[in-house]
Parts: sequence; structure tokens; C-alpha cells
Amino acid sequence: MSASVSVAGDLPPAPATTAVSGATVMGQQWLTERTLELTVDSPSFTAPVKVEVMLPHGYVADTSRSWPVTYFLNGTNHDQSLLRTGYNGEALTTSYASIVVSPSGDAGYWSDWYNNAAGGPPMYETFVTEQLIPLIDANFRTLKDRAHRAILGDSMGGYGTLMLAARNPDLFVAASSLSGAVDTNWLPGAVANTISPALETAIPDSIYGPRATNEVNWRGHNPVDLAANLRTVDIQLYTGNGILGEKELSDPYAPTGCATEAGVIQPETQSLHNTLVAQGIPHKYVPYNWGCHSSAMFQQQITDSLPRFTEVFAKNTPAPAIFDYRSTAPKFGLFDWSVSADPNRAAEFLDLRSVSNSGFTITGSGTTQVTTPPIFRGNKAVTVLINGTPTTLRPDSTGRITVTVDLGQANQDQQYTLGATTNLRTSVISFLR
Repeated sequence: MSASVSVAGDLPPAPATTAVSGATVMGQQWLTERTLELTVDSPSFTAPVKVEVMLPHGYVADTSRSWPVTYFLNGTNHDQSLLRTGYNGEALTTSYASIVVSPSGDAGYWSDWYNNAAGGPPMYETFVTEQLIPLIDANFRTLKDRAHRAILGDSMGGYGTLMLAARNPDLFVAASSLSGAVDTNWLPGAVANTISPALETAIPDSIYGPRATNEVNWRGHNPVDLAANLRTVDIQLYTGNGILGEKELSDPYAPTGCATEAGVIQPETQSLHNTLVAQGIPHKYVPYNWGCHSSAMFQQQITDSLPRFTEVFAKNTPAPAIFDYRSTAPKFGLFDWSVSADPNRAAEFLDLRSVSNSGFTITGSGTTQVTTPPIFRGNKAVTVLINGTPTTLRPDSTGRITVTVDLGQANQDQQYTLGATTNLRTSVISFLR
């Protein structure tokens, strides 16, 4: 394809580009010797969007090397330039051996918007997970696996970081929330989510719909409600305490963020920390004894996050042999498993526990189908125990089997709706070799 390329000074030409998953690079421009700005056309948005790609030192010179990728998600009403211009990102990453990709998140909470049940653009989650990641992997020398892909973000971006990691734990090996608004069950944070669409000239509650009638959609994106999904992701949580620190004294805007940090960020981060502890999920939790919602605080948190990312990348962590996952989506897939809930079921959570090559436990309602990875190659038949009762299934040509599980009558009331009846059944499935 052709692209409009602007080359600054003695910088090399921008690379040729490949369109992926409906996303096309329409233009490229070097902003500095390390940062390339992309203009991307995507069906997730009604207009092209900007993405900054910050290259590590040595990327241009050493064409034989591939690199990990770190995604940075900006806070409310900021854009792709925040890391570089707001937090002096090139200085913070001068010794960080990773490509850093910063898309623009505006005020969209990194989610696909409900839009009064119409759906459609903006679709921030779809853009990042289904278009941007493959686009970056196709056009830059990346290590194209989960083991070398991390994500972090500040404030709204911290929410987006853990929301995307929880909903897509097969994409990210590590995630760090920088003073993130990570629990929308906390009323002050929920209010911010409700009114944020106005910053994009949209009506309130465009993101998830009114909570009174769509609470299940809110909870299906809330990191606290999805905490079980984070067990396989290396998690970092950072928060200040709302008291100005020495590093913030020279910032005239820092005091305006003290109430936000103390009244929204700290309690929401504490809530997620407590939930992770209660579920026995390891994570790094750093409640600083200073700090408001300020550039100095975010710079400190970025500085503290990156070394741990480097350590995780070095481990080359394989996909987990066992995982838990919960979702409100009617269909979903991860780690090469795929699940289809009963199409007649109202919106509600479906919970998978202890998913492994030996079987799984599932909780929900209606008739649910679970398709395994290709773990039964060479087997003519597989004996499956469903709550102790054996049945025989034949693998398809790839070695997969599809287990149909009866979880009782499909619930007709949307979960969490006032007066709803939600009856859930649990089944235990085991594979006999």
C-alpha cells in the first residue's frame, strides 16, 4: 500500500506498512528520532486515529533483533502523545528494551460503547485487541507472543489496562495500573464513567448504558468483578494517598488532583487489592505515602513499573496450564478454548474454573458449548465425565472436542436487574485419557 511519509532531518524512511484486520496505516511521520506517529484508518472509529510508536534504542541500527511490546493507555481526555509529551516518556524509557505503543483513548474508557444498544463506533477495546496489536506485530520487529506483551496506563488508562487484561488475559503477560480508576462499583468512579461521553459530545451512559438497566454490562467490564481472570497476569497496582509529595510541589496543577487520588483512586485500588488478596491472586501493590493525581506521580509509577515488565519478559512465560475465566459475553475464546452460551439466556456471568487439559468446572444457565484446544490428536474417542456421568465424544480432524453442558433452564432476567431471578447451576467436566 502507499502511505504519506514525512521524514525529519536525517531519520530513516518510515517502514512500509501492511494492513491487518481492517486497520490500515494511512500515514507516518517521525516526531523524534525514536517516536513514529501513525495515522490509522479503522472500522472501530468514524475517523482516522493517531498512534505513537516509541522505539527502543538500537531498534533502527540492529535490524536482526525483535522486541517486546508495551502498550500505554492514556487517561481521560488525553491522547496518544501523553506519555511522550506529558510524562517525558522518551527519558523514562531510555534504557527500557521494548517498543512502546500509545493509541489515543480520548474519554472512551477503552471500551466498545453501548450507544443506547446500537453498538458500533467508538470501539476502543476492539481497536486495541483485534486491530492494533496485529497491526503493530505485522509492521514492526516484535516478539509476537503474549510472553512479551505488557500493558499499563494512568487513571482512566489504568482502568483500561486492567479491564483489557482481565477480559483478554491471553494477550498480555503483565499489566500495571497507574493510579487507575479500577472499580466502577465505587460511586464516585461510576459517576465519572457515566458523564465521560459528554467529553466526546455524546450522551451520558453511552459507554455501558444506564446502570439501573445494564449493571451486568458494567460489571462485565469492571476489574474487581473480573479479578479471577487476572490470576495468570503479572499485576501491579499503584496509588497515591492524596497528600502532596515533594516531587509535586513545583507543579501548580498537582493540588487539583489530591481529592481525586484520595476520594476515587485510592479506595478503588484498595478494593481491587483486597479482592485479589481474598482470591489468593499474587500481585504487586504499592500505596505510596504521598501523591496526588499529577504528572510527577504518574512518572514515578511508570519508572517503578518498567523494571518488573523487563523481568517478566525475560521469563518467556508460557501459556498457563490451568486458568479461571468469567465473562458476560454470549461467545468468547481464550488460550485456544472457545465457549458459546445459550442464545436464549439473558445477559449474565458465565464462570469457568480450573480449566485445563483434564477438564473444567462451569457455572451458568442454559445449554452451553465448550470447545477444547486440539489436545486430543490421535484419539479416536474421548470419554467425558459430566458430573460423574460418562459420555463418549469423537475429536474433529484437528483434535478438538465440543462438550455440550446442560446448566438448567436459561435465565430470562438480566443479572443484577432489580427483581431479577438468576438461578445458576455448576457442572464438573473431566476428560479421561
